[in-house]
Amino acid sequence: MGRDFMDPEHLEPHIDADYDAEETSIKDGSAEATEGVNTFLQEQEEKLRRSTPWKTYIMITAMTLNYFMVPGFFAGMGWVLAVVVLVWGWTHSLVTGLMLDKVSERKPQILSYPDLGAYVGAKLFKGSKHGRRAGFWTIWVAQAIGNFLISVANLGFCAQFFQAIFPQPCYTWWIVISYGFTVVLSQVPTFHESYGVNLISMFAMTVLFVLIVVNIAITGRLEEVSYNIGNVTTVFNGIAGICFAFGGHAIFPEARREMKEPEKFKQSIYWTYATLGFTMIVVGFLGYGMFGTEAELNIFDNFTWNVSVTIGNVLMLLAFFGALVIGNIISMMAIQTILKIPLLGWRKPISYGMPAGVTRTLLRVTLVTLQLFLALLIPFIGDLVGLTGAFSSTILTFLFPCIAYWVVFNKEMSIYMKLTCAFLIVLSVLICVVGAYGALVGLIASATAFPPFQLPCSYLDLP
Repeated sequence: MGRDFMDPEHLEPHIDADYDAEETSIKDGSAEATEGVNTFLQEQEEKLRRSTPWKTYIMITAMTLNYFMVPGFFAGMGWVLAVVVLVWGWTHSLVTGLMLDKVSERKPQILSYPDLGAYVGAKLFKGSKHGRRAGFWTIWVAQAIGNFLISVANLGFCAQFFQAIFPQPCYTWWIVISYGFTVVLSQVPTFHESYGVNLISMFAMTVLFVLIVVNIAITGRLEEVSYNIGNVTTVFNGIAGICFAFGGHAIFPEARREMKEPEKFKQSIYWTYATLGFTMIVVGFLGYGMFGTEAELNIFDNFTWNVSVTIGNVLMLLAFFGALVIGNIISMMAIQTILKIPLLGWRKPISYGMPAGVTRTLLRVTLVTLQLFLALLIPFIGDLVGLTGAFSSTILTFLFPCIAYWVVFNKEMSIYMKLTCAFLIVLSVLICVVGAYGALVGLIASATAFPPFQLPCSYLDLP
């Protein structure tokens, strides 16, 4: 047993200079090509490859379709800056998504995002064990812990929508009820099995988009609409929010791993970004044009037609449960890989003295229960969203893909491409630091407002 648990050589097999074998060696299966392959994932690779471009598109889009928040970003930043940031976020994240696809195409033996982090760390530090460790654990924490915290935020959002639909029980009870649904949904083992939930979520977001446009047409423009110019703080908070809205890259290597034809993954990316761009521009301009600085982060809070608002909250609830499923799948698969708990299978193989399905179920119930306690102890979830957006989404979506692309394609990149990557890297670091600072200040304020275990309402409030 005497192996170092913190060493990715134990968790994710050895990575060294042989990992840079020529493409021909990779194809013919030589010793150089197999060096550095994650054998735990490789053993399950064939079983995992079941998804199609359409299913992958539905999954990524259902997770990232946050167009209803865009008018709120416009209200905070002003429409000029908001449009600039929105176009930047869309373009930057599309480019980095395609970068990740190219890197995965060049290095098909890398089957997870943390594996890619270990490879990049090893290359940057010339094969150093510490470089591998730093790369692996930085990406693992951003992926697993970042998505875990995003799921905490989504659990709180689900509770808010429950409370909006059925206002009698207190918010605390609705978090507990949302937790009950989440425990069941958390047992979905991989992305492929989540297709049904993703389809429901995608349907809900499509109907919601139509409902928002109809509501804006019915409500009409407010009599006195003011428009915000914005300041440095609101701009960076808005940028952190945009990072969160476009932050789906944490699942890209794993989603590509599950495709029957991984070379078609870029097709899913193009479909997703076409959908994101269209819906965000339409809802952003219409919502901000109608409500100006009064536009809420959830645009439905601006509407007065009660039937429509109720329907909208039901649709939001369905959509966020879908996002909860994907966020939990990626964080829990990352944790399962660390613990070497099989991603698939129920009776076999045996894991930790129990059937794999039992071990997986116990782990996931434990993790979702931890999310419940965090959601109860953090009464204001907006700052948690900002923190995860600044940390996880910025690193995985904007920062690391540029670094990985540079490492893998360094000898083939033009000076122009290197300068572009350098600029994007500096910008991403700045956003991460400033956005995380602002979110942490908000979280500290929230924590002091409600000391531990003094929840906003009592369990006795349930009628």
